[in-house]
Amino acid sequence: MDTTVLLAALPARTEENLCLLFEAGAQSETNFLAFKARHEYRLHSLYIHPQLTEFQNYGPWLLEVDDKEQLKGYLDKLPGCIAVITSVRYPSSLAVQLSRGCTIVPPKGPTALVRFYVNHVIEVLAGCAKEGWHAYLFNGITQWWLPGETQWQRLSITPSEVKGPTDHIIRLDNVTWQQIVDKPEVALVLNEWQKMPTSKAFPPCAQRLMVIKALKKSEAVGLLTPVDKKVYALCYLNGGRSMLESDSLRAALPNVVSGVRSLADVLMHFTA
Repeated sequence: MDTTVLLAALPARTEENLCLLFEAGAQSETNFLAFKARHEYRLHSLYIHPQLTEFQNYGPWLLEVDDKEQLKGYLDKLPGCIAVITSVRYPSSLAVQLSRGCTIVPPKGPTALVRFYVNHVIEVLAGCAKEGWHAYLFNGITQWWLPGETQWQRLSITPSEVKGPTDHIIRLDNVTWQQIVDKPEVALVLNEWQKMPTSKAFPPCAQRLMVIKALKKSEAVGLLTPVDKKVYALCYLNGGRSMLESDSLRAALPNVVSGVRSLADVLMHFTA
């Protein structure tokens, strides 16, 4: 991924601290533990709540970075990089601050563990300037960069509007919650596709958007059942677009839509 714009925009002022946010679960536990041993004094887990500490080896970590050159080296080699952050706060304090984002209270149901730092979630949270928790979550952060499809992109953080906030717990209304929660079918297909080799060629943020696009394609051709939509989406994502859009398959789709045949059966006939 291109880092040119990112590196050019990072400040040279020494009073700002440079950190890299990454997910330990993007690498094997053995590899992460070796990395952790080499960078013991630079690492700060965001899973500091007592109920989350046992999952630290798979969760998000904040890594202190000295300069742009060192950052580029990490970005080139470290799996699971999800954000580059500059802040006037010490990295250890920033990790505590960001840890609050890991748990979110939805409008209904118990507190949820959320990957708040992924693109489609943090972009929503960054705009909730009227909420008290917004000031706590983004306090002291001067830049936040997200991985895009081809290059790193800067997050637009709306200045907090609440003076003297008192509650750091992130509570969301239904409208905001629906903006960050994927439909179950998106999560299902994404989970399945991420187990397949073809998904590895794309960054996580792009994977999610590609899954949503593939599911919309399945709906556009008239598929209704969750199973048929999943099969269509996975076929599309794994390079089967030309087959799915062929005249022969289009002719067979009415039988799939009506329930006479499953899409999986039809595709088996085409690939046999």
